[in-house]
Amino acid sequence: MDQAARWNRLELARLWADLVGKVLSGIALVVAAWWTYTNFTVERTHDPTMEVNVSPSVHPLRGNDVLLNVDVFLRNIGKVAIKPKFPRKDNDQNLGLEISIVEIEPLGRSPVAARQPTSDEANPTVPWFDWTAGDGNPKPLLRKRNLLASNEDFANGCYQLNPGVRYREPFACIVEKDRLYAIRARFWTNDGSVADLVYVDTFQSDQPGTSHGGSESR
Repeated sequence: MDQAARWNRLELARLWADLVGKVLSGIALVVAAWWTYTNFTVERTHDPTMEVNVSPSVHPLRGNDVLLNVDVFLRNIGKVAIKPKFPRKDNDQNLGLEISIVEIEPLGRSPVAARQPTSDEANPTVPWFDWTAGDGNPKPLLRKRNLLASNEDFANGCYQLNPGVRYREPFACIVEKDRLYAIRARFWTNDGSVADLVYVDTFQSDQPGTSHGGSESR
């Protein structure tokens, strides 16, 4: 009788232990599901989130030459590391950190663009600049230069932007006095690009050039 009671107690303990284990497993599944939903859907911590900021300055040289310094700042404001788009073929484009610079005519100097605007667009007597369509007759100065092309980490396929870190990629070139330039930097990933576009003038090159711009993502 004592041995039977002992077996009954052991069987009951086993059943309770099995029940407690299943309950704890269920609770763990619920917690894991909630954590996944919160981080990957609500907070979207898996999405690469970054900022691109272009900071230009101009410095007078001799004659009509002006030194244009461009600092491109990259900041990963997300919670996961971000990698640029690396080349897979020799003719791959839209890679790494791309910079383009064009010279545009300031208001009141350029001829009216050939394309006539619709009724919803601005006055056709005012020239405009559209980076994609090319309206405003921009003169390319530098087109789609990859600032990371000479970076050893990028060449080895291990360049990445770590969370919370601000990176600086500099560039400089010679431009002319009394000109208006548009500068666009785009950081390419396999999912698209994040960009910043600014304008800088050299009308008073003895003072730092003024710039205006805004960021965009795709």
